[in-house]
Amino acid sequence: MVRPIQQIETDLDALENQVSAIAQKIEKAYEEYIEQLGETLQNQLVFSVYQICTQEYPEGFLKLSLSQQQALQKQIRDLAQEAQANLKLGGAVLQQIEWNDEQAEALEEMLSEQESVTEDSETRTETEVNAEALQRLLNSGQQEASNSEDNSPEQVRVWCHLQVEAITLLLENVSSQANEILQKAGILPQEFPKEMIDAALHSEGTGVMSNRSPGVLHLTLELERKHQSGSSQTDENEVIQLAIVRLRAGELEFVTPHLNTKRRALRHLEQQLQQLDEQYRKLTRERAIAQAELAWRSSWHED
Repeated sequence: MVRPIQQIETDLDALENQVSAIAQKIEKAYEEYIEQLGETLQNQLVFSVYQICTQEYPEGFLKLSLSQQQALQKQIRDLAQEAQANLKLGGAVLQQIEWNDEQAEALEEMLSEQESVTEDSETRTETEVNAEALQRLLNSGQQEASNSEDNSPEQVRVWCHLQVEAITLLLENVSSQANEILQKAGILPQEFPKEMIDAALHSEGTGVMSNRSPGVLHLTLELERKHQSGSSQTDENEVIQLAIVRLRAGELEFVTPHLNTKRRALRHLEQQLQQLDEQYRKLTRERAIAQAELAWRSSWHED
């Protein structure tokens, strides 16, 4: 038997108060996680570049003059500091990211689920629209998460999902910039275009992570080279090993106990949110049934 609507509404109000409390805890937990992630990222980026310059491509680093070596190190330090600051800024930095087609497609799919997506394609590129739309969603999600008067579990889950997306994209962007710096300095091989290296950053299951550094990815690539012998030209495939910077949250958490602890705290809160979400769905379903029964009785009349 369906309960009275007023009783269901009372239970929903109580549940939304619990969701509001969890949302505030999640927001605080994300602040602490991002603070720790920023410190880990800064240290790991420098260490990963150190590994590439000294263990993977020592000859390339030794070819640089002292001033060039110092300039390279400063660029990496500046990038690390900028990355740490950007993590604290959250999604605000996303507008500065240069989006590739794969990221744009993934974001477009995610954004299509949100009713607030607007299109203004006359003067802007698709990727610019995506970045701005995601920025709006991040801001919207942050506002909704902190608004105790309108705080459904689904809104909080969307906010959490966007934080994860923002962190992933920021780490990919930092990795891409680090590889670009290394390639311009002549450390990484020149024959690989930036697009190929970036594709490896975004692909799952590509390459093998270094045992010495979690931020270094080893790739085995096959290149087709043309060889001139007299008047004839032949094509030969050459297998080349490539080591690049690739920073990912899961791998940084694996090697950093403090960061892993922060992630576990977030997972625990998100599990509690999931339980509240299930209760919320049951109550809203029960309310809909009660309202439908009331509407049926109100509209019924004998001929």
